Amino acid sequence: MKFKLPILPISIEIKRISKKALSKISNRTYNKIFVIGFNKTGTTTIKKVLYDFGFKIGNQPIAEILGLEWGKTGNYQKIINYCHSADAFQDSPFSRPTLYEKLDLAFPNSKFILTVRDDENEWFNSLVRFHTMLWSSNKNFPPTPEDLEQAIYRYKGMPLDSKKIFFKYPDVALYDKQYYIKNYLQHNKDVENYFFNRPNDLIKVNVSHQEDFNRIVEFLNVETNLNKFPHLNKTI
Repeated sequence: MKFKLPILPISIEIKRISKKALSKISNRTYNKIFVIGFNKTGTTTIKKVLYDFGFKIGNQPIAEILGLEWGKTGNYQKIINYCHSADAFQDSPFSRPTLYEKLDLAFPNSKFILTVRDDENEWFNSLVRFHTMLWSSNKNFPPTPEDLEQAIYRYKGMPLDSKKIFFKYPDVALYDKQYYIKNYLQHNKDVENYFFNRPNDLIKVNVSHQEDFNRIVEFLNVETNLNKFPHLNKTI
């Protein structure tokens, strides 16, 4: 397999804290925050919540490019270096299996948020619908390899590169339901096993359960006038 990863300047986008929400990070005693649930499990919603709480969010385009390089070479040091740039990180590559172990070692006393859906079928169907909406040339079917090769996301063909690196295409067919669901369930299980008996370091949340919002507030020790999750990036 051949990959052409673009060379991007490692510049960091520091976003201003929202003035709409009145939040205060109270007596923060922890290091970083990593949202490590699979894509399409509410990671964008959690990103907005963390932003409104006042945390600096990492530059996602740079993270995704570094994630592909890590997936290709196995060298995660550039991701570790990048993580010094902000407080909180989510989506790919932080949603990819095993990276959380490296982050835990590199950034002791950090907080990890595992986002999940109600069940694995809901997650898979949401992922396929979202990719179909974004990249498929026939909206009645998921994207083909040709669709993903022509798709422009960060750079032309990145969606197909991602499938090669993280979902073993072409050895595994695109959107093979059994394989994708197996990976989703295994990742969630592995995360919970890794953080077993460490309730102060990991929280599992479902953004469709509004009671989990209060659990995150308590987990991160934040004072806020917000009282519920925003509903973002919903796939119809």
